[in-house]
Amino acid sequence: MFEEINHDNESLIELFKRIEKIETKFKQTKKSYGKDKNFGLDQDYKTTERLDVIIHHNKERFLEKQPNSTIKSIHKNDDNKNGDGGGGATTSLVIGQHSNLQYSSIYASRLEKLNPILVENVESKYPGIPTQKILHMKPGDECIMIGTLYKEMELKPNILKAYAQDRAMLPIPDNRESFIGEKDKLFFEDNTGRVKLIGSKEMVDSLVTGLNVAILGKGLPDAEFEVRDIVFPGIPPQPHSRDLESLKDDAYICLISGLNVGDANNIFQTQLLMDYLQGNLVDNGSDLLGKICKVLFVGNSIHKENEPIEAFVRYSSKSEIQAKQAKKAIPIKDLDGFLCELCQTVPVDIIPGPNDPTNISLPQLPLNSCLFPFSIQNTNLTTCTNPYQSQIGGRLLLGTSGQNIENASRYMTYENKMSLTESTLIWRHLAPTAPDTLTCAALDNDPFVIEQCPDIYFVGNQDHFETKLLKGPNDEIVRLIFIPNFSETNTIILVNLKTLDTFPIHFNTTSFFPQSPSTEQ
Repeated sequence: MFEEINHDNESLIELFKRIEKIETKFKQTKKSYGKDKNFGLDQDYKTTERLDVIIHHNKERFLEKQPNSTIKSIHKNDDNKNGDGGGGATTSLVIGQHSNLQYSSIYASRLEKLNPILVENVESKYPGIPTQKILHMKPGDECIMIGTLYKEMELKPNILKAYAQDRAMLPIPDNRESFIGEKDKLFFEDNTGRVKLIGSKEMVDSLVTGLNVAILGKGLPDAEFEVRDIVFPGIPPQPHSRDLESLKDDAYICLISGLNVGDANNIFQTQLLMDYLQGNLVDNGSDLLGKICKVLFVGNSIHKENEPIEAFVRYSSKSEIQAKQAKKAIPIKDLDGFLCELCQTVPVDIIPGPNDPTNISLPQLPLNSCLFPFSIQNTNLTTCTNPYQSQIGGRLLLGTSGQNIENASRYMTYENKMSLTESTLIWRHLAPTAPDTLTCAALDNDPFVIEQCPDIYFVGNQDHFETKLLKGPNDEIVRLIFIPNFSETNTIILVNLKTLDTFPIHFNTTSFFPQSPSTEQ
Protein backbone atom coordinates (compact mmCIF):
# COMPACT_ATOMS: atom_id res chain seq x y z
CA MET A 1 0.00 0.00 0.00
CA PHE A 2 2.80 2.45 0.91
CA GLU A 3 4.60 1.55 -2.30
CA GLU A 4 1.50 2.53 -4.31
CA ILE A 5 1.31 5.91 -2.53
CA ASN A 6 4.98 6.65 -3.20
CA HIS A 7 4.49 5.72 -6.83
CA ASP A 8 1.53 8.13 -7.11
CA ASN A 9 3.53 10.91 -5.47
CA GLU A 10 6.35 10.45 -7.95
CA SER A 11 3.85 10.64 -10.82
CA LEU A 12 2.37 13.86 -9.45
CA ILE A 13 5.83 15.40 -9.06
CA GLU A 14 6.66 14.59 -12.67
CA LEU A 15 3.31 16.03 -13.78
CA PHE A 16 3.90 19.30 -11.89
CA LYS A 17 7.36 19.60 -13.46
CA ARG A 18 5.87 19.20 -16.93
CA ILE A 19 3.23 21.84 -16.18
CA GLU A 20 5.92 24.28 -14.99
CA LYS A 21 7.86 23.77 -18.21
CA ILE A 22 4.75 24.45 -20.31
CA GLU A 23 3.89 27.60 -18.31
CA THR A 24 7.46 28.89 -18.62
CA LYS A 25 7.40 28.33 -22.37
CA PHE A 26 4.00 30.03 -22.67
CA LYS A 27 5.16 33.13 -20.75
CA GLN A 28 7.97 33.60 -23.24
CA THR A 29 5.57 33.83 -26.15
CA LYS A 30 4.06 37.11 -27.35
CA LYS A 31 0.41 37.49 -26.34
CA SER A 32 -0.87 39.87 -29.00
CA TYR A 33 -0.34 39.04 -32.64
CA GLY A 34 2.25 36.30 -32.39
CA LYS A 35 5.00 38.01 -34.34
CA ASP A 36 7.97 36.70 -32.39
CA LYS A 37 6.96 33.16 -31.39
CA ASN A 38 4.69 30.45 -32.70
CA PHE A 39 2.72 29.87 -29.47
CA GLY A 40 4.34 26.50 -28.81
CA LEU A 41 3.10 25.03 -32.09
CA ASP A 42 5.18 22.99 -34.50
CA GLN A 43 7.37 24.75 -37.02
CA ASP A 44 4.92 23.92 -39.83
CA TYR A 45 2.20 26.04 -38.16
CA LYS A 46 3.90 29.34 -37.39
CA THR A 47 1.69 32.40 -36.99
CA THR A 48 1.67 35.07 -39.68
CA GLU A 49 3.12 38.52 -39.11
CA ARG A 50 0.38 41.12 -39.31
CA LEU A 51 0.35 44.69 -40.59
CA ASP A 52 -0.58 47.16 -37.84
CA VAL A 53 -3.14 49.87 -38.66
CA ILE A 54 -4.93 52.45 -36.52
CA ILE A 55 -8.36 51.20 -35.40
CA HIS A 56 -11.10 53.24 -33.73
CA HIS A 57 -14.33 51.56 -32.63
CA ASN A 58 -17.31 53.90 -32.37
CA LYS A 59 -19.03 51.73 -29.79
CA GLU A 60 -21.43 54.39 -28.52
CA ARG A 61 -22.82 54.99 -32.02
CA PHE A 62 -25.67 52.50 -31.66
CA LEU A 63 -25.73 52.22 -27.86
CA GLU A 64 -28.07 54.99 -26.83
CA LYS A 65 -29.07 55.70 -23.24
CA GLN A 66 -32.70 56.18 -22.27
CA PRO A 67 -33.93 58.59 -19.59
CA ASN A 68 -36.26 57.65 -16.74
CA SER A 69 -34.86 54.13 -16.55
CA THR A 70 -34.22 51.80 -13.67
CA ILE A 71 -32.41 48.80 -15.18
CA LYS A 72 -28.92 49.08 -16.64
CA SER A 73 -27.11 46.53 -18.78
CA ILE A 74 -23.35 47.04 -19.04
CA HIS A 75 -20.91 45.12 -21.19
CA LYS A 76 -17.17 45.62 -20.73
CA ASN A 77 -14.01 44.71 -22.56
CA ASP A 78 -10.46 45.27 -21.38
CA ASP A 79 -8.57 48.23 -22.73
CA ASN A 80 -6.45 47.57 -25.77
CA LYS A 81 -2.77 47.60 -24.96
CA ASN A 82 -1.73 49.70 -27.93
CA GLY A 83 -4.43 52.29 -27.23
CA ASP A 84 -6.10 51.98 -30.63
CA GLY A 85 -9.61 51.87 -29.24
CA GLY A 86 -10.05 48.16 -29.85
CA GLY A 87 -11.11 47.57 -26.27
CA GLY A 88 -12.68 49.79 -23.66
CA ALA A 89 -15.91 49.74 -21.72
CA THR A 90 -19.15 49.44 -23.63
CA THR A 91 -22.40 50.70 -22.11
CA SER A 92 -25.34 48.77 -23.49
CA LEU A 93 -28.89 49.96 -23.98
CA VAL A 94 -30.34 51.18 -20.74
CA ILE A 95 -33.80 49.68 -20.43
CA GLY A 96 -36.37 51.38 -18.26
CA GLN A 97 -38.85 49.37 -16.25
CA HIS A 98 -41.33 52.25 -16.36
CA SER A 99 -40.25 54.04 -19.54
CA ASN A 100 -42.58 56.66 -21.00
CA LEU A 101 -40.96 56.54 -24.44
CA GLN A 102 -43.09 55.78 -27.48
CA TYR A 103 -42.08 54.99 -31.04
CA SER A 104 -43.22 58.45 -32.12
CA SER A 105 -40.06 59.86 -30.54
CA ILE A 106 -37.94 57.97 -33.11
CA TYR A 107 -39.81 59.57 -36.03
CA ALA A 108 -39.60 63.00 -34.37
CA SER A 109 -35.85 62.62 -33.82
CA ARG A 110 -35.38 61.44 -37.41
CA LEU A 111 -37.20 64.44 -38.84
CA GLU A 112 -35.38 66.82 -36.53
CA LYS A 113 -32.01 65.61 -37.84
CA LEU A 114 -32.91 65.58 -41.54
CA ASN A 115 -35.14 68.65 -41.72
CA PRO A 116 -32.28 71.21 -42.09
CA ILE A 117 -30.75 69.13 -44.87
CA LEU A 118 -34.06 68.92 -46.76
CA VAL A 119 -34.61 72.66 -46.38
CA GLU A 120 -31.18 73.33 -47.88
CA ASN A 121 -31.83 70.95 -50.78
CA VAL A 122 -35.20 72.43 -51.76
CA GLU A 123 -33.91 76.00 -51.49
CA SER A 124 -31.12 75.22 -53.93
CA LYS A 125 -33.29 73.14 -56.31
CA TYR A 126 -36.53 75.16 -56.22
CA PRO A 127 -35.74 78.74 -55.17
CA GLY A 128 -38.72 81.02 -54.75
CA ILE A 129 -41.28 78.27 -54.06
CA PRO A 130 -42.66 78.62 -50.51
CA THR A 131 -42.38 75.86 -47.91
CA GLN A 132 -45.55 75.30 -45.93
CA LYS A 133 -47.04 73.07 -43.28
CA ILE A 134 -49.97 70.78 -44.02
CA LEU A 135 -52.25 72.87 -41.81
CA HIS A 136 -51.55 76.00 -43.91
CA MET A 137 -51.80 74.32 -47.32
CA LYS A 138 -54.45 75.75 -49.65
CA PRO A 139 -56.01 73.84 -52.56
CA GLY A 140 -54.58 74.92 -55.91
CA ASP A 141 -51.46 76.59 -54.49
CA GLU A 142 -48.04 75.21 -55.43
CA CYS A 143 -45.78 74.67 -52.44
CA ILE A 144 -43.15 72.46 -50.84
CA MET A 145 -43.75 70.43 -47.69
CA ILE A 146 -41.25 68.57 -45.51
CA GLY A 147 -42.23 65.58 -43.43
CA THR A 148 -42.48 61.80 -43.15
CA LEU A 149 -44.01 59.24 -45.52
CA TYR A 150 -46.46 56.59 -44.41
CA LYS A 151 -47.48 53.75 -46.72
CA GLU A 152 -50.82 52.08 -46.11
CA MET A 153 -50.64 48.47 -47.33
CA GLU A 154 -53.52 46.02 -47.25
CA LEU A 155 -51.23 42.98 -47.25
CA LYS A 156 -48.91 44.23 -44.53
CA PRO A 157 -48.88 41.97 -41.44
CA ASN A 158 -51.18 43.17 -38.68
CA ILE A 159 -50.97 41.80 -35.14
CA LEU A 160 -54.67 42.41 -34.49
CA LYS A 161 -55.70 40.53 -37.64
CA ALA A 162 -53.34 37.69 -36.75
CA TYR A 163 -54.86 37.47 -33.27
CA ALA A 164 -58.41 37.50 -34.65
CA GLN A 165 -57.55 34.75 -37.15
CA ASP A 166 -55.98 32.70 -34.39
CA ARG A 167 -59.05 33.04 -32.16
CA ALA A 168 -61.39 32.18 -35.03
CA MET A 169 -59.16 29.24 -36.06
CA LEU A 170 -58.76 30.68 -39.57
CA PRO A 171 -55.83 29.59 -41.76
CA ILE A 172 -52.71 31.68 -41.28
CA PRO A 173 -51.68 33.56 -44.46
CA ASP A 174 -48.53 32.49 -46.22
CA ASN A 175 -45.23 34.18 -45.43
CA ARG A 176 -44.98 36.42 -48.47
CA GLU A 177 -41.77 37.65 -50.05
CA SER A 178 -43.53 40.89 -51.03
CA PHE A 179 -46.46 42.68 -49.42
CA ILE A 180 -47.05 45.12 -52.30
CA GLY A 181 -50.72 45.29 -53.35
CA GLU A 182 -52.88 47.10 -55.87
CA LYS A 183 -54.67 49.15 -53.19
CA ASP A 184 -51.58 50.60 -51.51
CA LYS A 185 -51.81 54.29 -50.59
CA LEU A 186 -49.15 56.84 -49.71
CA PHE A 187 -49.64 59.49 -47.03
CA PHE A 188 -47.53 62.42 -45.92
CA GLU A 189 -47.30 63.65 -42.33
CA ASP A 190 -45.78 66.54 -40.42
CA ASN A 191 -46.41 67.90 -36.93
CA THR A 192 -49.63 69.60 -38.05
CA GLY A 193 -51.53 66.89 -39.94
CA ARG A 194 -51.70 64.27 -42.68
CA VAL A 195 -52.57 64.35 -46.40
CA LYS A 196 -52.98 61.66 -49.02
CA LEU A 197 -50.45 61.83 -51.87
CA ILE A 198 -51.69 61.56 -55.43
CA GLY A 199 -49.19 60.16 -57.90
CA SER A 200 -48.32 57.25 -60.13
CA LYS A 201 -48.45 53.63 -58.95
CA GLU A 202 -44.69 53.38 -59.60
CA MET A 203 -44.06 56.24 -57.18
CA VAL A 204 -46.16 54.59 -54.46
CA ASP A 205 -44.50 51.20 -54.87
CA SER A 206 -40.94 52.59 -54.88
CA LEU A 207 -41.19 54.17 -51.41
CA VAL A 208 -41.51 52.83 -47.86
CA THR A 209 -42.85 54.06 -44.54
CA GLY A 210 -40.53 56.23 -42.45
CA LEU A 211 -38.71 58.19 -45.16
CA ASN A 212 -38.13 61.90 -44.51
CA VAL A 213 -38.58 63.78 -47.78
CA ALA A 214 -39.59 67.12 -49.25
CA ILE A 215 -42.43 67.02 -51.78
CA LEU A 216 -43.24 69.58 -54.48
CA GLY A 217 -46.79 69.86 -55.77
CA LYS A 218 -50.14 71.53 -55.25
CA GLY A 219 -52.94 71.03 -52.79
CA LEU A 220 -56.22 69.36 -53.71
CA PRO A 221 -59.57 69.24 -51.93
CA ASP A 222 -60.39 66.50 -49.41
CA ALA A 223 -56.93 66.58 -47.79
CA GLU A 224 -55.02 65.43 -50.86
CA PHE A 225 -51.79 66.61 -52.45
CA GLU A 226 -50.69 66.11 -56.05
CA VAL A 227 -46.98 65.30 -56.19
CA ARG A 228 -44.72 66.72 -58.90
CA ASP A 229 -41.34 65.85 -57.43
CA ILE A 230 -39.80 64.24 -54.35
CA VAL A 231 -36.52 65.53 -52.89
CA PHE A 232 -34.41 63.21 -50.71
CA PRO A 233 -31.67 64.22 -48.26
CA GLY A 234 -28.96 62.84 -50.57
CA ILE A 235 -25.63 61.16 -49.84
CA PRO A 236 -24.09 62.60 -46.64
CA PRO A 237 -20.67 64.31 -46.65
CA GLN A 238 -17.66 62.02 -46.48
CA PRO A 239 -15.01 62.81 -43.85
CA HIS A 240 -11.30 62.54 -44.50
CA SER A 241 -9.04 60.99 -41.88
CA ARG A 242 -5.34 61.63 -41.53
CA ASP A 243 -4.91 57.99 -40.58
CA LEU A 244 -5.42 57.14 -44.26
CA GLU A 245 -2.34 59.18 -45.16
CA SER A 246 -0.22 57.06 -42.82
CA LEU A 247 -1.31 53.90 -44.68
CA LYS A 248 1.74 53.47 -46.91
CA ASP A 249 1.20 49.82 -47.85
CA ASP A 250 -1.79 47.72 -48.82
CA ALA A 251 -3.88 46.63 -45.84
CA TYR A 252 -6.87 44.31 -45.97
CA ILE A 253 -9.92 43.53 -43.90
CA CYS A 254 -11.62 40.14 -44.13
CA LEU A 255 -15.43 40.05 -44.16
CA ILE A 256 -17.18 36.79 -43.23
CA SER A 257 -20.91 36.28 -42.75
CA GLY A 258 -23.04 33.28 -41.84
CA LEU A 259 -20.26 31.20 -40.31
CA ASN A 260 -22.82 28.96 -38.53
CA VAL A 261 -20.40 27.30 -36.15
CA GLY A 262 -21.99 24.15 -34.75
CA ASP A 263 -23.55 22.97 -38.00
CA ALA A 264 -22.38 19.41 -38.67
CA ASN A 265 -22.23 20.08 -42.42
CA ASN A 266 -19.83 23.03 -42.04
CA ILE A 267 -17.08 21.56 -39.88
CA PHE A 268 -14.62 21.00 -42.73
CA GLN A 269 -14.94 24.41 -44.40
CA THR A 270 -14.76 26.12 -41.01
CA GLN A 271 -11.45 24.39 -40.31
CA LEU A 272 -10.22 25.34 -43.80
CA LEU A 273 -11.05 28.97 -43.00
CA MET A 274 -9.10 28.79 -39.76
CA ASP A 275 -6.08 27.25 -41.47
CA TYR A 276 -6.18 29.86 -44.24
CA LEU A 277 -6.34 32.85 -41.90
CA GLN A 278 -3.47 31.41 -39.87
CA GLY A 279 -1.38 30.97 -43.02
CA ASN A 280 -1.26 27.18 -42.98
CA LEU A 281 -2.74 26.63 -46.47
CA VAL A 282 -0.70 29.03 -48.62
CA ASP A 283 2.79 28.84 -50.04
CA ASN A 284 3.29 32.10 -51.92
CA GLY A 285 0.37 34.13 -50.54
CA SER A 286 1.68 34.62 -47.02
CA ASP A 287 2.42 38.30 -47.79
CA LEU A 288 -1.29 38.86 -48.47
CA LEU A 289 -2.32 37.15 -45.25
CA GLY A 290 0.15 39.26 -43.30
CA LYS A 291 -1.64 42.36 -44.58
CA ILE A 292 -5.02 41.30 -43.15
CA CYS A 293 -5.33 43.68 -40.21
CA LYS A 294 -8.87 42.83 -39.11
CA VAL A 295 -11.42 40.01 -39.48
CA LEU A 296 -15.12 40.88 -39.24
CA PHE A 297 -17.76 38.22 -38.60
CA VAL A 298 -21.01 39.80 -39.80
CA GLY A 299 -23.97 38.01 -38.26
CA ASN A 300 -25.19 34.44 -37.80
CA SER A 301 -21.91 33.12 -36.47
CA ILE A 302 -23.72 30.54 -34.31
CA HIS A 303 -25.80 27.75 -35.81
CA LYS A 304 -29.47 27.74 -34.86
CA GLU A 305 -31.70 24.78 -35.59
CA ASN A 306 -35.22 25.48 -36.78
CA GLU A 307 -37.68 23.99 -34.33
CA PRO A 308 -41.18 22.97 -35.45
CA ILE A 309 -44.18 24.87 -34.14
CA GLU A 310 -45.28 21.79 -32.20
CA ALA A 311 -42.18 22.11 -30.02
CA PHE A 312 -43.49 25.39 -28.59
CA VAL A 313 -47.00 24.06 -27.98
CA ARG A 314 -46.24 20.62 -26.59
CA TYR A 315 -45.43 20.31 -22.89
CA SER A 316 -41.77 19.48 -22.23
CA SER A 317 -40.45 17.82 -19.12
CA LYS A 318 -37.60 19.23 -17.06
CA SER A 319 -35.13 16.71 -18.46
CA GLU A 320 -36.16 17.56 -22.04
CA ILE A 321 -35.71 21.27 -21.39
CA GLN A 322 -32.26 20.70 -19.89
CA ALA A 323 -31.27 18.53 -22.86
CA LYS A 324 -32.36 21.28 -25.27
CA GLN A 325 -30.40 23.91 -23.37
CA ALA A 326 -27.29 21.73 -23.33
CA LYS A 327 -27.63 21.14 -27.07
CA LYS A 328 -27.98 24.87 -27.77
CA ALA A 329 -24.85 25.59 -25.73
CA ILE A 330 -22.64 23.35 -27.88
CA PRO A 331 -22.35 25.76 -30.88
CA ILE A 332 -21.53 28.64 -28.52
CA LYS A 333 -18.70 26.64 -26.95
CA ASP A 334 -17.42 25.69 -30.41
CA LEU A 335 -17.41 29.34 -31.48
CA ASP A 336 -15.54 30.31 -28.31
CA GLY A 337 -12.84 27.77 -29.13
CA PHE A 338 -12.72 28.95 -32.76
CA LEU A 339 -12.32 32.61 -31.76
CA CYS A 340 -9.83 31.77 -29.02
CA GLU A 341 -7.53 30.20 -31.59
CA LEU A 342 -8.06 32.82 -34.29
CA CYS A 343 -7.55 35.81 -31.96
CA GLN A 344 -4.01 34.62 -31.28
CA THR A 345 -3.03 35.76 -34.77
CA VAL A 346 -5.38 38.57 -35.88
CA PRO A 347 -7.83 41.11 -34.34
CA VAL A 348 -11.46 40.04 -34.65
CA ASP A 349 -14.74 41.95 -34.51
CA ILE A 350 -17.91 39.88 -34.12
CA ILE A 351 -21.26 41.43 -35.08
CA PRO A 352 -24.53 39.73 -34.06
CA GLY A 353 -27.17 38.63 -36.54
CA PRO A 354 -30.81 37.51 -36.49
CA ASN A 355 -29.91 33.96 -35.38
CA ASP A 356 -27.35 34.88 -32.71
CA PRO A 357 -28.12 34.84 -28.94
CA THR A 358 -28.84 38.52 -28.35
CA ASN A 359 -31.87 40.81 -28.59
CA ILE A 360 -33.70 40.50 -31.90
CA SER A 361 -34.66 44.18 -32.13
CA LEU A 362 -32.32 46.73 -33.69
CA PRO A 363 -29.87 47.94 -32.66
CA GLN A 364 -28.68 44.52 -31.54
CA LEU A 365 -26.43 44.56 -28.50
CA PRO A 366 -22.97 42.96 -28.57
CA LEU A 367 -22.85 39.27 -27.76
CA ASN A 368 -22.37 38.94 -24.03
CA SER A 369 -18.80 38.27 -22.93
CA CYS A 370 -19.97 35.41 -20.69
CA LEU A 371 -20.63 33.41 -23.87
CA PHE A 372 -16.89 33.45 -24.65
CA PRO A 373 -15.06 32.79 -21.37
CA PHE A 374 -11.78 31.90 -23.12
CA SER A 375 -11.61 34.10 -26.21
CA ILE A 376 -12.82 37.26 -24.42
CA GLN A 377 -9.60 37.25 -22.38
CA ASN A 378 -7.71 38.13 -25.54
CA THR A 379 -7.70 41.85 -26.32
CA ASN A 380 -7.88 41.03 -30.04
CA LEU A 381 -11.57 40.12 -29.70
CA THR A 382 -14.16 42.90 -29.79
CA THR A 383 -17.88 42.22 -29.55
CA CYS A 384 -19.80 44.87 -31.50
CA THR A 385 -23.32 46.07 -32.18
CA ASN A 386 -25.50 45.56 -35.22
CA PRO A 387 -25.48 48.00 -37.05
CA TYR A 388 -21.70 48.34 -36.95
CA GLN A 389 -19.47 51.38 -37.36
CA SER A 390 -15.73 51.78 -36.92
CA GLN A 391 -12.71 53.43 -38.49
CA ILE A 392 -9.90 51.14 -39.63
CA GLY A 393 -6.79 52.57 -41.22
CA GLY A 394 -8.55 55.87 -41.84
CA ARG A 395 -11.50 54.24 -43.64
CA LEU A 396 -14.98 54.63 -42.18
CA LEU A 397 -16.84 51.29 -42.12
CA LEU A 398 -20.60 50.99 -41.81
CA GLY A 399 -22.59 47.79 -42.11
CA THR A 400 -25.41 45.57 -40.95
CA SER A 401 -26.19 41.86 -40.81
CA GLY A 402 -28.83 42.32 -43.51
CA GLN A 403 -32.10 42.77 -41.60
CA ASN A 404 -32.64 46.34 -42.85
CA ILE A 405 -32.28 45.49 -46.55
CA GLU A 406 -34.22 42.25 -46.27
CA ASN A 407 -37.15 43.97 -44.55
CA ALA A 408 -37.32 46.99 -46.87
CA SER A 409 -37.22 44.75 -49.96
CA ARG A 410 -40.56 43.20 -48.97
CA TYR A 411 -42.44 46.52 -48.95
CA MET A 412 -41.21 48.29 -52.11
CA THR A 413 -40.23 47.67 -55.71
CA TYR A 414 -36.56 47.93 -56.64
CA GLU A 415 -34.24 47.09 -59.49
CA ASN A 416 -32.00 44.90 -57.33
CA LYS A 417 -30.86 44.76 -53.73
CA MET A 418 -27.68 46.66 -54.56
CA SER A 419 -29.73 49.62 -55.80
CA LEU A 420 -31.82 49.37 -52.62
CA THR A 421 -28.64 49.51 -50.52
CA GLU A 422 -27.54 52.56 -52.51
CA SER A 423 -30.92 54.16 -51.81
CA THR A 424 -30.36 53.93 -48.03
CA LEU A 425 -27.39 56.28 -48.49
CA ILE A 426 -29.54 58.68 -50.54
CA TRP A 427 -32.22 58.49 -47.86
CA ARG A 428 -29.49 58.98 -45.19
CA HIS A 429 -31.08 56.24 -43.13
CA LEU A 430 -30.06 52.64 -42.48
CA ALA A 431 -33.49 51.28 -41.57
CA PRO A 432 -36.40 53.55 -42.53
CA THR A 433 -38.93 50.72 -42.03
CA ALA A 434 -38.06 50.56 -38.32
CA PRO A 435 -40.14 50.53 -36.17
CA ASP A 436 -43.09 50.10 -38.56
CA THR A 437 -42.26 46.62 -39.92
CA LEU A 438 -38.69 46.13 -38.63
CA THR A 439 -38.56 45.67 -34.88
CA CYS A 440 -36.41 48.13 -32.94
CA ALA A 441 -36.15 49.52 -29.44
CA ALA A 442 -38.25 52.53 -28.36
CA LEU A 443 -35.44 55.07 -28.21
CA ASP A 444 -35.56 58.79 -27.60
CA ASN A 445 -32.98 59.31 -30.36
CA ASP A 446 -32.91 57.67 -33.78
CA PRO A 447 -29.46 56.02 -34.10
CA PHE A 448 -29.98 54.86 -37.70
CA VAL A 449 -29.57 58.26 -39.37
CA ILE A 450 -26.42 58.25 -41.54
CA GLU A 451 -24.63 61.47 -40.67
CA GLN A 452 -21.29 60.68 -42.38
CA CYS A 453 -20.77 58.89 -45.67
CA PRO A 454 -18.81 55.67 -45.11
CA ASP A 455 -15.92 54.52 -47.27
CA ILE A 456 -17.07 50.89 -47.00
CA TYR A 457 -20.73 49.94 -46.63
CA PHE A 458 -21.39 46.21 -46.27
CA VAL A 459 -24.47 44.02 -45.86
CA GLY A 460 -24.15 40.48 -44.48
CA ASN A 461 -26.03 37.20 -44.92
CA GLN A 462 -26.63 37.53 -48.66
CA ASP A 463 -27.07 34.63 -51.08
CA HIS A 464 -24.25 35.79 -53.38
CA PHE A 465 -21.26 38.13 -53.54
CA GLU A 466 -21.76 41.50 -55.20
CA THR A 467 -19.92 44.80 -55.06
CA LYS A 468 -20.19 48.27 -56.52
CA LEU A 469 -18.09 51.43 -56.35
CA LEU A 470 -20.52 54.30 -55.82
CA LYS A 471 -19.46 57.85 -56.69
CA GLY A 472 -21.48 60.68 -55.16
CA PRO A 473 -22.18 64.18 -56.53
CA ASN A 474 -19.57 65.76 -54.24
CA ASP A 475 -16.74 63.29 -54.97
CA GLU A 476 -17.88 60.78 -52.35
CA ILE A 477 -16.57 57.29 -53.04
CA VAL A 478 -18.25 54.34 -51.34
CA ARG A 479 -17.51 50.65 -51.75
CA LEU A 480 -20.80 48.72 -51.45
CA ILE A 481 -20.37 45.04 -50.59
CA PHE A 482 -22.77 42.11 -50.29
CA ILE A 483 -21.17 39.44 -48.07
CA PRO A 484 -22.37 35.94 -49.01
CA ASN A 485 -23.39 33.33 -46.46
CA PHE A 486 -20.20 31.35 -45.79
CA SER A 487 -21.95 28.15 -44.73
CA GLU A 488 -23.70 28.02 -48.12
CA THR A 489 -21.14 29.54 -50.50
CA ASN A 490 -17.75 28.86 -48.76
CA THR A 491 -16.76 32.41 -49.71
CA ILE A 492 -15.09 35.23 -47.78
CA ILE A 493 -14.35 38.78 -48.92
CA LEU A 494 -11.09 40.74 -48.77
CA VAL A 495 -11.14 44.54 -49.05
CA ASN A 496 -8.06 46.66 -49.70
CA LEU A 497 -8.26 49.67 -47.38
CA LYS A 498 -5.86 51.69 -49.51
CA THR A 499 -7.50 51.22 -52.93
CA LEU A 500 -10.97 49.90 -51.94
CA ASP A 501 -10.45 46.98 -54.33
CA THR A 502 -12.55 43.97 -53.34
CA PHE A 503 -12.30 40.31 -54.29
CA PRO A 504 -13.78 37.05 -52.99
CA ILE A 505 -11.91 33.94 -51.87
CA HIS A 506 -13.74 30.65 -52.39
CA PHE A 507 -12.89 27.44 -50.57
CA ASN A 508 -13.43 24.48 -52.88
CA THR A 509 -14.20 21.51 -50.63
CA THR A 510 -15.30 19.17 -53.42
CA SER A 511 -11.72 18.16 -54.18
CA PHE A 512 -11.42 16.84 -50.63
CA PHE A 513 -14.85 15.33 -49.99
CA PRO A 514 -16.78 14.94 -53.26
CA GLN A 515 -19.68 13.20 -51.48
CA SER A 516 -19.92 15.67 -48.61
CA PRO A 517 -23.56 16.65 -48.02
CA SER A 518 -22.53 20.28 -47.48
CA THR A 519 -21.19 20.54 -51.05
CA GLU A 520 -24.10 19.05 -52.94
CA GLN A 521 -25.72 21.44 -55.36
